[in-house]
Amino acid sequence: MKYFDEIEKSARERNIPVMEKEGLEFLIQTFNEHQCHRCLEIGSAIGYSAMMMISNIDDFVVETIELDDARYLEAIQNIKEQQLEDQIEIHHDDALTFDINDLKYQEFDCLFIDAAKAQYQKFFEKYMPLVQKNGICIVDNLDFHGMIFDIDHIKNRNTKQLVKKIKRFKDWIFNHEEYQVTYYGIGDGICVIKRK
Repeated sequence: MKYFDEIEKSARERNIPVMEKEGLEFLIQTFNEHQCHRCLEIGSAIGYSAMMMISNIDDFVVETIELDDARYLEAIQNIKEQQLEDQIEIHHDDALTFDINDLKYQEFDCLFIDAAKAQYQKFFEKYMPLVQKNGICIVDNLDFHGMIFDIDHIKNRNTKQLVKKIKRFKDWIFNHEEYQVTYYGIGDGICVIKRK
């Protein structure tokens, strides 16, 4: 695991968003509990979370989509170095416009959304239909460093808009009649979504 610690440290030093340790542990534990084996991840960054999942969940594969050129190339490199190409399929594309017919797998038992926060609802609506009936979705960064609870005091206009969008998604999903949502104050706020 030393290799993964180095990847995480390097990412943090360069301000590349990688999931917080306790959030990642929760994610792995939840996917294990639900006996998930096939994950669709929106937002690969440098491949850290996908590699952590593969290394801690038996018989697991991840298909993941990353928009950023540099992060995509670094993810490819990291996955190769760990010889995980058989278990991680990565696409270099914008998840909003990506053709889902290009996915290697057409059905998943878990969905993990950790990409552009302003687009959470669009990602969810586009990719949740690919998740099996009893599958789950995990969404990270729902509190946005606590700002979601104090929107009026955010000075930066762009940040304020972003936080409002996150809150809108949160309100929408929590009040959705088809889904049961459980919120956990872990890391930067995580919710687990299942069909009712």
